[in-house]
Formats: sequence, C-alpha cells, structure tokens
Amino acid sequence: MKRLKILQAGLGGFGKSWVKIIGESGEWELAGIADVNRENLDGAAKEYGIPAEKCFTSFDEAVKKTEPSALLNVTPPEFHKGLSIRAFKAGLDVLVEKPLSDNMKDAEEMVASAEKTGRKFMVSQNYRYRSRPRTLKKLLDEEIAGKISYVKVDFQKMAAFSGFRAEMDYPLLIDMAIHHFDLMRYITGKNPVRIYTDSWNPSWSRAKGDAAFNIMIEFAGNIHLSYSGSWVSAGKETSWDGTWEIYGEKGTLSLQDGTIFFITEKGMKKISALKLEREDRYMALYEFYSSIKENREPETSGRDNLNSLSMVFNALKSAKSGQAVAFCK
Repeated sequence: MKRLKILQAGLGGFGKSWVKIIGESGEWELAGIADVNRENLDGAAKEYGIPAEKCFTSFDEAVKKTEPSALLNVTPPEFHKGLSIRAFKAGLDVLVEKPLSDNMKDAEEMVASAEKTGRKFMVSQNYRYRSRPRTLKKLLDEEIAGKISYVKVDFQKMAAFSGFRAEMDYPLLIDMAIHHFDLMRYITGKNPVRIYTDSWNPSWSRAKGDAAFNIMIEFAGNIHLSYSGSWVSAGKETSWDGTWEIYGEKGTLSLQDGTIFFITEKGMKKISALKLEREDRYMALYEFYSSIKENREPETSGRDNLNSLSMVFNALKSAKSGQAVAFCK
C-alpha cells in the first residue's frame, strides 16, 4: 500500500495529539508540521522526534519543501477558511478539524473552493466513527425498531471552564453540540427541518454564558428529537456520546453508559457493539485516505457537514430570538 504524504498545520494541545495518530497510520507519512506559534511547533517536534527540516512557521514554505498530497488543518476555526483555500489552490486535499468554521459563510466558501479546484474536503467528525453510534445506525438501517417517531438525547458533564470557553456566550452549544448534531443526522439518516432552543446558565456555573439547554428538533420523516445538555452538571454525568433513547413502532433502542439495549414489551436485550478495526480519529483519517484512493466523496465531506454546522447556528439563532427556526430547503 502506497502511503500518502500529509502536512499538519496546528500543534496546539489537541492538535499535537494528531501527530501520534498520523505516525501510527499505515496509510500516511507525516511530511512535516507547521504552526505560527514557535513554542507549539518546538514542543511537538521535541515530543515526537521530528527533525528541524520538517518544522515550519510558514505554510507556503512547508508546502514547497515537503511536497505533501494533503493537509490536516488543526488550526483554530476562524483560520480554517484561509488555510484550507490556500491548500486547495496548491493542489492539496484537506482534512479539517471540527467545527468546519465559526460561521456559515466561510464554511460555504470553503466547500465551493474545494469543488471548484476538484479537491477532497473532509471534516473530522470523530464521534460518528465510533463503534456504538455505528451500531445504532446499522440497527436502524436493519429496521430492528421499525419506523422511528421520536428520540431523546441527554448529555451531562461538569466542565473545568477556563480560557476562551469560560467567556463564550453559549459554550456548550458552540463548543460541543456539533458532535451530537452530526450524530443525530448520521444515526437517523435525516436532515433537520425546524429547531427550537431554550438555554440558560445554572446559578452555580463558572461559565459566563449559557452552559445548559433544552433543544427540540424536527427532522424530515416526521421524526421529533429532544436534546438536553449541560456543561455544569453537578453529580450525574453521561458518557461523551450522551444517553440515547430511540423510539420506534417495534421497540426502543437505548444507549446507556456505553451499552446498547433493545427494549420491547417482551423485555430488554443487550446488543453487542460492532467490532471496528479502527475507531474515532484513526477511522476518520483512514476514511480520508480511502476517499482519495477511491476517488469518492468522504463520508463526512465538507459539503455534507454544512447540514450539521447549520444546526449549530440555527440553534443559536433560536436561543437568541426565543423563536423556532426553520431550515432552508
């Protein structure tokens, strides 16, 4: 199997962990790393033993000297557009960290640029590349629960707020909800029609902005979903995937504390999760490689991800206006 060369831009706390994932991939060769922050760059180089000739503070210099096939863009969301479009024009395919952008206009421009230049463009929505969500998707595709009508999703965590997250007006909605919104679309196989958000900040919260919400979403096919979440849950916490209850005509699929159950009037049955050779970001990176080699659109392409990202901004619009928001067709 011929490996492809990938350049990574962005070596902050989360970004640095990607270097290890690339190194453990059998499909990719790390062409180099780039970051305008010299401290981040030197820290990653030291930790992973990356030679100086593969370390750059200039993206253009990095592309010229390493000749990569692709870019892994792990810069902050506000810089995704500029760097991704430069990469497309340089002939690179791009895998970008979520969220795709901090606004819809830039996200749409990135997708348009990728399509204009004929490059592959994928968003690392890593939650859907885990075994349990993929198991739920498979079960629904097999119609184990029959036609589904409504879904309940609950996410509870106590976040240690600091830095920019502590200053956000809607930290949970902006920083985390994109994962669950994308899972909702993936698992149900439907896109949203209408959304309503009720958000607030509990009295004990250390966040400046609203750290909790209840969201009602109508999906195509007359599927209704209630989504409750909190970044400041004192005591009870869920897994990062959240707790799911999917109600269908034949029974209920449930994901509780990482375990899947199918519940009918006859009782409750535990269902084993799929065994995946790779999960999470490892699987996302492999999907990116496969889409290039097979010349097809990635599962979580930029174009498809616009539907997930629009849920964030329409939910924000609803939270600010107090009104339900309809999605454009």
